[in-house]
Amino acid sequence: MSEQRYSVIGLMSGTSLDGLDLAHVELTYGQGTWSFAWGPCETQPYSPDWVERLQAAPRLSGLELSLLDLEYGRFLGSRVRAFAQKYSLTPDLVASHGHTVFHQPERGLTFQLGKGKAIAVACDFPVVYDFRIDDVLLGGQGAPLVPVGDHLLFPQYAVCLNLGGIANLSAETPQGRVAYDICGCNLLLNAVAQGMGLAYDDGGQLARQGELLPSLLAQLDAWDFL
Repeated sequence: MSEQRYSVIGLMSGTSLDGLDLAHVELTYGQGTWSFAWGPCETQPYSPDWVERLQAAPRLSGLELSLLDLEYGRFLGSRVRAFAQKYSLTPDLVASHGHTVFHQPERGLTFQLGKGKAIAVACDFPVVYDFRIDDVLLGGQGAPLVPVGDHLLFPQYAVCLNLGGIANLSAETPQGRVAYDICGCNLLLNAVAQGMGLAYDDGGQLARQGELLPSLLAQLDAWDFL
């Protein structure tokens, strides 16, 4: 079978709310394996207004949340269109995670803002979205997502650690790939850095100066979801 190639623009808005990530990736599938090559990548910081609105989303009424879902989808689509024009890209598809508002897998619920159809209309490219819900409805946690990429794109590594808004780990075991969230990461670190007048802890310089607080670690370890 000949190789299959896909030109993809990926969108991500993490829990740390540092901005919208856009990445162009060329994916190739052949002889049972995937490979990739990076294209242009950008993080576009959110305006203070968008940060405030995304933070407030869990407290909105059903109608207000639906309207925000549409508006945020149009916003994402406009960002994709501008990104594609800037770098002369014509992707086969756009993959949009959206921005998580609710994630309660024990109740069969996960909801990410950014209506896929609104993105597609605004950017005029095919869009795939709503990645988590199938796993949740089949009894899974719907998170983390990164280990799927770990497994397909980095099979040579026994363990992968992702330092996102929430840190997660994935590893190959005799029973297959195991993956789980570990603890808060950039979601907390950015908040501390911003309290010190910085956007984030560049290169982990502040974290390197810290020390372990055993009592705080014990409190964190007592939380079931950590």
